[in-house]
Amino acid sequence: MKRAIAREREAWSERMQEQTRMKSTLVIAAAIIAAVRLARDPDISRPSPRLTSVVSESVSLARMILDRVGRQ
Repeated sequence: MKRAIAREREAWSERMQEQTRMKSTLVIAAAIIAAVRLARDPDISRPSPRLTSVVSESVSLARMILDRVGRQ
C-alpha cells in the first residue's frame, strides 16, 4: 500500500512539474509576442485598452502555438 501511495505522489509531482513548465513557457512566449507587437508604441508604461488587448491576444496566440506543438 505504501508503494502505491508513493507512486501516486510521484506521478502527481511529475504532473505538477510539467504544468509549471508549460505555464512558464506560455508566459515567456506571450511576453515575446507582446514585445514584438508593442515595439513601436511610444509609451507602454501605463495600462491602456490597446496594451490590454495586445497582451490578451499574445497569450491566446502563445496558447495556440503551444497546443499545436504539444500535439505533434
